[in-house]
Amino acid sequence: MPSPSPSPKPPAAHSHHARRRGPHPQPITVPDLEVSMSVRPVFLPLADLLTELATHGDCRHDPDLHMGPDAFEDEPPADRRARQDVAREVCESCPVWDLCLDYAMRIPPAHGVWAGLLPYELAALRREARALSASDLSAPDLEEVA
Repeated sequence: MPSPSPSPKPPAAHSHHARRRGPHPQPITVPDLEVSMSVRPVFLPLADLLTELATHGDCRHDPDLHMGPDAFEDEPPADRRARQDVAREVCESCPVWDLCLDYAMRIPPAHGVWAGLLPYELAALRREARALSASDLSAPDLEEVA
């Protein structure tokens, strides 16, 4: 199976935009952040998706930057924020940013920076995506049907 071609990367830190695809993309927002959930899932098995990330992700060059120190090290909050900001910058130009977002949305990470997002930001996106999906399943507007 050929590897999917990556979509354009987000333009600026803390404002990630995926290329809009499909008939009615609806952006999902988190404070200081916008990600269009119209990014099409890759439909790769998780193992293959993880292999793509490990092979082509910019984070492979410095995994500690994205994941932080091991559990036995204390990281002061100011150091953690600075590290996360640099990791977000690395994510902006990553060739597999869309695959990383897909992976992080499928497997809720407990820590680290994934596609430029922290776990609590990804959780908010998941909640918004579920809410949008539920609203898409609601009864059609009778005026539109007529």
